[in-house]
Amino acid sequence: MTASAPVIGVVGNDVPRQLLLALGARPYRLTGSWTGAIDPGAQQLLGATDAAVARLLTELRNGAEPLDALIVCNDSQAHLRLFYVLRATTSKVPVHLLDMPREASEPARRFARSQLETLAAFCGTVTGRAWDDASLAAAADAEAAVGEALGRLRSRRRAHPSLCTGADALAAIHDAARLAPADAVTRLDSAGAQAGPTPPGAIRVHVTGSSHPDAACYRELESDGRCVIVSEDHDTGDAAWLGEAVRGETAEHVLDGLIEAHSARVTTSATAPAGVRAAFTRDLAREAGADAVAAIIRELDEAPLWDLADQRDALEGIPFVSVRVAPGGETQATQDLVREIVARAVPA
Repeated sequence: MTASAPVIGVVGNDVPRQLLLALGARPYRLTGSWTGAIDPGAQQLLGATDAAVARLLTELRNGAEPLDALIVCNDSQAHLRLFYVLRATTSKVPVHLLDMPREASEPARRFARSQLETLAAFCGTVTGRAWDDASLAAAADAEAAVGEALGRLRSRRRAHPSLCTGADALAAIHDAARLAPADAVTRLDSAGAQAGPTPPGAIRVHVTGSSHPDAACYRELESDGRCVIVSEDHDTGDAAWLGEAVRGETAEHVLDGLIEAHSARVTTSATAPAGVRAAFTRDLAREAGADAVAAIIRELDEAPLWDLADQRDALEGIPFVSVRVAPGGETQATQDLVREIVARAVPA
């Protein structure tokens, strides 16, 4: 893939990057932001929707991202609403909806295959290319290297003491989801390289709840050195579908493998049962050696609230704290969260 590869924006966490790479595109994930202006027109079009998505629509309407096309995943009601608003109001770039099923039944697999084949046809009209066995294999090698770099980053975060702050790690993951694979590997491997170990007495925190459109809340939570974020289970961090690669003898085998990988993922609060999400939170927190779990939930992002009771029960003694974040209240909410974590958690 060359530096001039068409850039295809991605909203959501269901797009297999390997397929886009094999078609000669550069996937570019879009997440909005914690802060920033919201165009009143964008807010009116979306209605009562999470502020991060309203900021994303504002950016798209203003042409802030130079995209050749855009894929929106049907992985939340906010994203689905965003797709319909974009389809109805803008013609700047072609927009496609990817609707991947959440179960592993045979009918669901057939539907998933049709969705990926339609996705490939859409991307092919943008890049002027079709995939073949060779391009899928090359894309798998490139994306697997990203996955290996992510593994190295996870190991640095989970070291005792951690060798990378959560804010640095999250920023690197966000950047990697917008870069060509070789550049993504370099960016991931650079995370934490200059800062050195985090304070040895810092409380190790696992973050759950809403996805984080940028690292602002992570930076605030870690700002005084009392806490360090060692893992998360939201889909713009360690649970992003990034670095997943499938090798197969034919394109059909690759598609089958990607569908299998998708079915095996624990997805967002909006699409996965609360019990499954709670077990996912517990397992990742334990693997990372977390001293506390913090649920950070944006106003109007209601689905993570459904998980809280199950998560609290599943954690079996690990302190669990939560906070709702209203637009404009990010700093105060995070400071309140830090105080509660420090009051309840004891560093290992």
